[in-house]
Amino acid sequence: MTPVMLMLALQDFFRAELADDAATRPAVYLGAVPSKTAETRNDPVFPLIIIRPMEGDSDNDESRAKVKLIFGTQSEDDSGFIDVLNLMERVRILLMRQRIIDKKFRIDPNWKWKFLEDQPEPQWICQAETTWTLPQIRQEAKHL
Repeated sequence: MTPVMLMLALQDFFRAELADDAATRPAVYLGAVPSKTAETRNDPVFPLIIIRPMEGDSDNDESRAKVKLIFGTQSEDDSGFIDVLNLMERVRILLMRQRIIDKKFRIDPNWKWKFLEDQPEPQWICQAETTWTLPQIRQEAKHL
């Protein structure tokens, strides 16, 4: 199972689980915010979650992938940082309750997050680093 399949599963999971809250329902992007087109030029960008692959490794026992989750909100007041932290915490709670996404991908419970020092106000950004165990590839060819 590839890291791309993990990213798509996370995107589907976030869209489904965060759909109930119309006030702060974030757009969920893979890799980066897509380029604006004539049709989307006036669409709001925030709130958002970006799912970005970082690195991976595997051995005989398991495969792992690190995925960065970037959270962004926009606020016109001085407490805007609370909105982005709340969005990140909502996602953390959802993932820790579920632990396994799409019946294949297991999150490591160690959650690392970072609030960026320089913020592009009125936007607020923070990020979390997650580690996932991916299904192991099994050898199909018979031993020689």
